[in-house]
Order: sequence, then structure tokens, then C-alpha cells
Amino acid sequence: MNGKSASILAIGIIIAAFVWGAFFLSTRNEQSIRVVGQGVKSVTSDLAKWNITINRDTNVASKSEGPSWIQEDLIKIKKYLANNGIEEKDILVEPVSSYANYGNNGVTGYTFNQRIEVRSSDIEKLEKMALDSKALAKQGIYLHYSDLEYFVSNLADIKAEMLALATIDAKARALEIAKSSGNKVCGLLSARSGVFQIRKPLSTDVSDYGIYNTSSKEKEIAVTVTATFKIK
Repeated sequence: MNGKSASILAIGIIIAAFVWGAFFLSTRNEQSIRVVGQGVKSVTSDLAKWNITINRDTNVASKSEGPSWIQEDLIKIKKYLANNGIEEKDILVEPVSSYANYGNNGVTGYTFNQRIEVRSSDIEKLEKMALDSKALAKQGIYLHYSDLEYFVSNLADIKAEMLALATIDAKARALEIAKSSGNKVCGLLSARSGVFQIRKPLSTDVSDYGIYNTSSKEKEIAVTVTATFKIK
């Protein structure tokens, strides 16, 4: 490579790094270019989970009644769910837990807790149930904790699509950078995927370990692919 060609290539490298965040590599007698492509897709959750916690407080004398009171509340909740079309298989009930409450003179009583998960692909119905506190109160149901989470059931298929989109984006960037220096892209040498960021729409949150936001029904899925292309 003569001095004039080397100068042109150096200028091309600087421009590419500034515009695309990419850089050239030289490996023995072969030239290559490494770029980072990104794929972004907006999706709507198709599965929801309603997390419920019920609890009962007892004094020391009525400690033995705690599990029975929790069971009564659980029966009411299951009846409410069944009346709204939720099947038994979509309800997960965890074992009852308890802890002691303390005052100035030692143990004053106990609190019994039970966690319940309700899953449904009918998100609108589950939201309506979770947000209708009046309907719950009419059934004598008072929840200690209530929270909705949203998921995407076909995430594996979407991830494959996102990797393809990110690779296409990487190639488009490589073509532009190579063209600016008078080179051509000949083929893909290697590609490495970044972690998936599943976040709220318009969010800029990123994590080295990836993100899976469950608080938002609408989600934005983003992934990067670092690709190395052979050029000549």
C-alpha cells in the first residue's frame, strides 16, 4: 500500500469511527471491518400475571387460628376467580408463611401470609379483576399486596427475528463505511450478539446483563450484533 492509499484509508477510518462507531481490522493479508448493528421492535404483551398476597394478624393466644383464617380468605379468592372464568390450573398457591411481631414485652402476635399467582392470556379481564377493589370488597376480600406483571410468550421467536434485523443493520453500516474508503464488503466473518434489553417504550435503560421489564404492557425489545465483514 503506497503513501497516498494509506492516507485515504486513514481518513476513511476516522470518518467511519465518528459516524458509525465502527473500526477497521487488519489480519495478515486480509482486511476486515467490524461494525455494531442494532435491531429494535415494539411488541405488546400477550400474557399477564396477577401477584396477590393475603395476610392475617393474630395475637399470641389465637396463633393457631391464623392458618384457618388464611384458608378462608383463599377460598373466597378462588371463588371470585372461578366466577370470572379463571381455571384452577392458572392459579398457583404458595405455602403459608408466618413471622412473629414484637413489642416492648416480647412477642405480641403473629402475621400469616400466603402468596397467590394468577396467570391469563386474557389481559383485559385480569386487569379488570385486579383493579376492581369494590368487587373484591363485596366478596369480603382485602388484599395485602396486589401487582400485575406483563410477559411476551413467543419471546424466543422474536429474539431470532431481532438478531436477523440487527445483522442486516450491521451489514448496511459496513457497506456505507466500506464505500467511503473505496472498498467492497465480501462476506461475513463472524458475529456476536449482545444481551437483550426488553424495556418500556421510549426508555433508554440498558444493563450489561440485559433487562426484562414486566411492569409495562407495551414493550420495546432491542439487541445489538457486533459483526466482522471481509472487505477488499
